[in-house]
Amino acid sequence: MDTITDIKNYILYLKTQCGLAVTLHPLEKEHLIVPSELIAFNIHENSYCIYVKTHPAAQKHCAERQRKILEKCKEGSFCGTCYAGVREYIYPIRGQERLIGFISVGGYQCEAPNSYIRRTEERFSVPAEQLDALYPSLKKEIPDKRRIDTLLNPLCLMLELAYFKTETREGSENLTDRVVRYIRQYHTQNITVEDICRHFGCSRSRISHLFKSHVGKSFREFLTDLRIEDAKELLKYAELNITEIAYSVGFGDSNYFSSVFKSRVGMSPLAYQKATNRSRS
Repeated sequence: MDTITDIKNYILYLKTQCGLAVTLHPLEKEHLIVPSELIAFNIHENSYCIYVKTHPAAQKHCAERQRKILEKCKEGSFCGTCYAGVREYIYPIRGQERLIGFISVGGYQCEAPNSYIRRTEERFSVPAEQLDALYPSLKKEIPDKRRIDTLLNPLCLMLELAYFKTETREGSENLTDRVVRYIRQYHTQNITVEDICRHFGCSRSRISHLFKSHVGKSFREFLTDLRIEDAKELLKYAELNITEIAYSVGFGDSNYFSSVFKSRVGMSPLAYQKATNRSRS
């Protein structure tokens, strides 16, 4: 049984047949593999959240909040509202009697969004007029939790099984494995060689030699390859436009993303999206 394929198919069922915006938030990405196979389900698939996260301070805050959400998950599943005013259900993912991440089912409006929007504007310098324009794209009616419980519990169990199957022992990994795993975990962010050197206590020349000798490509080429593979998955399964996909996988400019994608894949992102959608029809 291919656990990752089963997870993907079940999430697609939840999205297409049940109308649920499911997002995976594994905090131990070195164990629960997310890139490529499940990247299309690793972001909030709505224009409002994606726009907020194009602002670095807001994106950083969102990442930091995940640890606090995980703490609250110790009490079980719950329904809450994020700092930007998006309401969502949260379900814990457990592995070997500890929490390793959570699932969110979100994209819903809260009852009084204005205070959230004003606070987001002031704290992260996000233009309020754009937030006001995008907020109505969120869903108005939030589903009954009992129904969500019934649908999400099987997914939690499947993700826990995936964790057990892919668990590794960090102490047995060499430096190359650890560096590659680190990049896979943070490749959608603005990661640099300097970040890697600082994290592993290595010189730039050692990291460059490591990639050339053991990976067969430069750090930048490896990073770009990961982002392009993620973009291909998003183009297949996510209901996002090209600009939103570019930002989601780590490109700060959609035109540059389109140029790189075409040079690597042989067709534009839009053409690839249309071709893969036809093949799945």
